Amino acid sequence: MMNGGSLETRGHLDPDAIKMFVGQIPRSWGESELRELFEQFGAVHEVNVLRDRTQTPAVSRGCCFVTYCTRKAALEAQSSLHNIKTLPGMYHPIQMKPADSEKSSVEERKLFIGMLSKQLSEADVRVIFSPFGQIEECRVLRGTDGQSKGCGFITFATRMMAQNAIKSMHHSQTMEGCSSAVVVKFADTQKDKEQRKLQTQLQQLQQLNAAATSWGSLGGGLATLNPQYLALLQQASSAGGMSSAYGGMPQVSGMGSLNGGLANGSGSTMDALSQAYSGMQHYTAAALPNLYGQSSLMQQQQQHSAMGSQKEGPEGANLFIYHLPQEFGDQDLMQTFMPFGSVVSSKVFVDKQTNLSKCFGFVSYDNPISAQAAIQAMNGFQIGTKRLKVQLKRSKNDSKPY
Repeated sequence: MMNGGSLETRGHLDPDAIKMFVGQIPRSWGESELRELFEQFGAVHEVNVLRDRTQTPAVSRGCCFVTYCTRKAALEAQSSLHNIKTLPGMYHPIQMKPADSEKSSVEERKLFIGMLSKQLSEADVRVIFSPFGQIEECRVLRGTDGQSKGCGFITFATRMMAQNAIKSMHHSQTMEGCSSAVVVKFADTQKDKEQRKLQTQLQQLQQLNAAATSWGSLGGGLATLNPQYLALLQQASSAGGMSSAYGGMPQVSGMGSLNGGLANGSGSTMDALSQAYSGMQHYTAAALPNLYGQSSLMQQQQQHSAMGSQKEGPEGANLFIYHLPQEFGDQDLMQTFMPFGSVVSSKVFVDKQTNLSKCFGFVSYDNPISAQAAIQAMNGFQIGTKRLKVQLKRSKNDSKPY
């Protein structure tokens, strides 16, 4: 068993003091050598070398915890040592960061800044927010081209400083080049991110639920669906409080119920919902062509469309689909929209210079009812990272995408 080693404490500890983990230190060093190193940056309250107690005598594990009397001293030490100073006999520089026990407190002091002028650098943002207190970290988010995305993060030394910044700066001004006032709020925690992901997945499953209802109204129904996906759709309906359209479908053994667990956000609920979401997304992307069992005639029709012969249906039966995945081709588009009726033609528009998809396409049915069913089920539907936009082609003048 490995335990912490010697512990030496001294000095008054400020309320906002921070405990740091330090790695890449010589195993021969004890508390006295480390204290001498760390006290260059301020008064040290506590040094704790981690030792392996399974050995006699206990030997250092090459790492320690250090707690400075003030947060400022700890951050100065980190700035001067982390990934910079290499101690005697070591091959890698010191690693110094807040201990795990400090992570939650960082979340309480970290702000998201949106609607920032893209002309501002980290130094500029620090100047703007420095009146509210000590800033531990400031980062402007940038794209692959190095240009600012117009947003970033700031971590203050205390939560009160962060709250004062929000109170004074949120919606206080509209910066150069921005369409609305600056946004200053607490950054999302990991729990917030997981909850938002859960809600997004639920929305997508509700769309799948609506799509399945539309498929059923077209005559084919859900009878030919793989039983696994029937169970997944049942679970999704249970989780989101959706209509009991599938109450008569058989359950598949081994598939647990979500029991409407969205409210408590439990791990089992999230796992089950994620499983349902992934399964149905996979089904939508890959298995739709099997829903009605296409005939050889339909396959020939599909090949004919792929050759570039574009045929339109009657008025009100022709659709434009925007935000298609980059890798989608004519056949993928046809297969995705086949469940709603007889597809006359489908075409993904391609750039003539690069031969790459323009991420929009054209689908024609032989009747307007199928087109309306496709709009209802698929407008806003997400495939991969893309959310489809599906609308009627009203006239030739409106046929060009925007």
